Amino acid sequence: MSEPPKADTLPGGAQYEAPKPPPKQNPVFRMMGIPNFRFKLPSRNWMIFLTITGGWTAAVLYDKREKKKAQKKWCDLVAHIAQQPLPVNQMPRKLTVFLSAPPGDGISPSRQYFKEYVKPVLVAAAMDYDVIEGRKEGDVRYGTAEQIRRLRRKKGEKGPETKEEQDMDAETAIGLIREKMGVVSEPVTRGDLVLGRHTWKEYIRGLHEGWLGPVEEPIPPPQAELESESSPIHVSTGAQSNEPATPTTASNAESEKKAEEEKEKEKEKEKKKPSPPFAYISTVQYSQASPSPHIPGTFEPSQPIHQQHLLGFLKTPQRIYNFLNRRHLADQIGRDTAAIVLANYRPYQHGSSVSSSLSSAEDLDAIPVATRAPELDAASTSPSQEWEQQQLLKSEEVYWHKSIRKPRKEGDESEQIWLSDMVIDSRIGERMRRFELSAEEDDRANRIASGVESTRAVPVQDLRKKKVKLDDI
Repeated sequence: MSEPPKADTLPGGAQYEAPKPPPKQNPVFRMMGIPNFRFKLPSRNWMIFLTITGGWTAAVLYDKREKKKAQKKWCDLVAHIAQQPLPVNQMPRKLTVFLSAPPGDGISPSRQYFKEYVKPVLVAAAMDYDVIEGRKEGDVRYGTAEQIRRLRRKKGEKGPETKEEQDMDAETAIGLIREKMGVVSEPVTRGDLVLGRHTWKEYIRGLHEGWLGPVEEPIPPPQAELESESSPIHVSTGAQSNEPATPTTASNAESEKKAEEEKEKEKEKEKKKPSPPFAYISTVQYSQASPSPHIPGTFEPSQPIHQQHLLGFLKTPQRIYNFLNRRHLADQIGRDTAAIVLANYRPYQHGSSVSSSLSSAEDLDAIPVATRAPELDAASTSPSQEWEQQQLLKSEEVYWHKSIRKPRKEGDESEQIWLSDMVIDSRIGERMRRFELSAEEDDRANRIASGVESTRAVPVQDLRKKKVKLDDI
């Protein structure tokens, strides 16, 4: 008979080994109720999950940190302006900011975009600004033109139908009070900041309408003539029949009454909706119109700011890429805003000089999409434009929502400014100026970012205490 196997042996000659006892736990952790964790590598699924979430978190945190560094660089570049003293009887330099609702969306994204990228640089320099907002197409155009027409009326220019007595608005009343108290504006360049290609188109349209158009609103043709021309003429032939009305004719009359009532309700709803007034002058009439006698030799400089706004489910990959590369966008917008604050400007280019200056820039293929200047993209598609203003931010039109390209409804006579071509008159284009950062200031910003040159940035609260606000006078 064969002997039974021993307890410490296994089939095949393998020796049995007792399991190792768990490592001893720290008595302090044991008394606190913390379990005795055994460190080991996670499973395959956990490794995939942790890799994806860790990579996304690292990319977001890195972009957020670099974005703050880029904004701090441009804020430190202009922080010395906030420390300059200002006489008590002078108003600080004030910019005019033009915001408009992006195509297919509301005004909130434009406000948030301005607050996130543009406002930090303006606050660091203690700059004051007025905002002209447009909730729909045509509002900024009317606001720009009305601002110019108000200036023309202040200088004594009147139209043929100007009333002798006009109601005094709040701005005029405040201006008169300041004149009596001897409060004047700071003798420096003001400037305009325009956000987005769609707002830039309305801004250019408003400049032409304000300086080339009439001061007062032209009188439209009377409605009676329009109704007489549009209403059809009914001619009755034959004798009138005294036959009683049949049920079919009665039902037709009731349906016609209901249709008329519905049309009247729709007209009432349209009247309640606020809409900007029509343009005082069309683009075709630019060459025939004579400019205002009070038109200045040069306009206040302007600066269009790129607005990155994408809508649609199919653009989700590109939106994710833009979200992880906001540091480049903050650096570009900070540069343009710093140029406005430092008041360095030049004339807009015209003719062949536009394409030559844009072609002398860096190669487009070597520049990432997020850092590529919008005017470079425009030059690659249509370098034969006459004016530089027509090419600026032109790449944004490709990403506009498709809803604005749908045909208008019947009866909608509002002007399409966003989709129409930009028309510039030479008398207006030659007077326009653009802000641009000088090479010296650019080198100084790079030294500040690298830590070679240090600047003492004043906190925002201290700046507000030092500045004397006279807006409430």
